[in-house]
Amino acid sequence: MSQVAIHPTAVVSPKAHLAPDVKIGPYAVVEGPCELGPGVEVGPHAVIHPYVRLAAGVRVGPHAVLGGLPQDLSFKGQETWLEVGENTVLREGVILHRSTKEEAPTRIGAGCYLMGHVHVGHDAQVGNGVILTQSVALAGHVEIGDYAVVGGLAGIHQFVRVGSRAMVGGLAKVTRDVLPFSLADGSPALHYRLNTVGLRRAGIHGERYRALEQAFRAVREGRPLEGLPDTEEVQMLKAFLAGPSRRRLSGFVRGEPDFEV
Repeated sequence: MSQVAIHPTAVVSPKAHLAPDVKIGPYAVVEGPCELGPGVEVGPHAVIHPYVRLAAGVRVGPHAVLGGLPQDLSFKGQETWLEVGENTVLREGVILHRSTKEEAPTRIGAGCYLMGHVHVGHDAQVGNGVILTQSVALAGHVEIGDYAVVGGLAGIHQFVRVGSRAMVGGLAKVTRDVLPFSLADGSPALHYRLNTVGLRRAGIHGERYRALEQAFRAVREGRPLEGLPDTEEVQMLKAFLAGPSRRRLSGFVRGEPDFEV
């Protein structure tokens, strides 16, 4: 069995629970209590604060800071957590904050890829397979659905929901909810069309794609989704629209964008 590999310049709390094959790089700081699962790698100068759980295979890049106190003036110092799912990659300078709620951690799902200098605020819920590209910023309580992609330098307002397999363009200012399977961009962000490329890559085509086209058109025109094919994707869209929303739904534009999203 592999042994924990801790660089001699790293500082690791005796309260940190490390799986047998964890690797901790030069000048990293691991405070406790925290839990680092099998195969976790912590890069140089990274900081892991107390109350962080990293599942198996998580990779933490240089200068990342995980588990900092929530930037919320109502927070009173209670024990709250940050959890990161299996095989997620957190690149250099990523900042992830603990939640404000004892019963619900800030959570990053499994198989995510958070590129350099991404910030995820307190109480955010990021699904599985999500890609947050360079310098994306998520405010507190944001929800990102499974396999969504958010383009570089985009900012997501607190309490906004971004649905599964949505694509948010780079530099977007997202102040309201974004539908699953859609493409949104702009300042403020608006829905343009379905996320055609993402849907094709996910194997959603044929009748399933045409059903989504009908559903997207109905939502854009303010019509109910009754009478549409009962595909899994249409069910997900209905569930998203029926779910609680603090920010309401982003608007729509007609036609195609005159730039690359």
